[in-house]
Amino acid sequence: MLSSAAQSMFHPTSGRCINIAMDLGVFGARAFSNGIENLPEALSKIAGAGPEVIQVNPGGLRTLVDAGLSDAVTVALRLDVTNVYEPRVVEKAWDTAHPNTLADAEHPSVGCVVLNLLELDGNSALQEQCVANIQEIGALARARGISLMVEPLVMSTNPEGGISSVSDPEKIATLVRQAVELGADIIKVDPCEPMERFSEIVEIADPIPVLVRGGGKVTTRELLERTRVAIDVGARGVVYGRNVVQHAHPETLIAALAAIVHDDASLKDALALVKE
Repeated sequence: MLSSAAQSMFHPTSGRCINIAMDLGVFGARAFSNGIENLPEALSKIAGAGPEVIQVNPGGLRTLVDAGLSDAVTVALRLDVTNVYEPRVVEKAWDTAHPNTLADAEHPSVGCVVLNLLELDGNSALQEQCVANIQEIGALARARGISLMVEPLVMSTNPEGGISSVSDPEKIATLVRQAVELGADIIKVDPCEPMERFSEIVEIADPIPVLVRGGGKVTTRELLERTRVAIDVGARGVVYGRNVVQHAHPETLIAALAAIVHDDASLKDALALVKE
């Protein structure tokens, strides 16, 4: 069951969620921070566009509070850090989280904490580390009445460096089921190919809310098409980062997402709201 704080992440009428991920600067790739170089200014712009949730790290939460924005949105607080997004071939992939950071989640703006569940090229040590993070911090979170969002990601290393998401619905569904069994209260997960099979991922997590993740950069049309299909097959919302914060007019893209997620708008009507 979601905590009362986590319930505030979901729109009171639609029961769905728009979460804008702004925890991008912690992943060791400077390009991830494009569009949010000035974090206080970016947080103000995004919060003003009216998403239900903004996802940040503990430092981002502090910035949000210092900017006087903590009452404007609910926060999804990321507690782990990984090196798998670095634009190089890493010698040792890791994902680290410390239980002491859970104290940051006691801020009243926090609706849930976020942890990775990574499967990268069959690297069992990395996956074991993620499972241990979820087991330890998840238990502590439950004892404090804090909800846990788990981000199960199936990934593969590119020969030239960096990683790509694997869009195989079978592999994604298997990892989502592991997240469910580990005690996730909310699932944030990559889209699959074909996107219509995302219904299988929603079903395997039921009744846990599933939010579709943005992943790599795509066109506005592709993002809104994916959103439309995700909502049609039962997703409870979206978690989009670079595709929104690096858009020339992110407030118009958030308006288009809200039209689909909360008002069941068509792709055509949503696209008409976006200023390119």
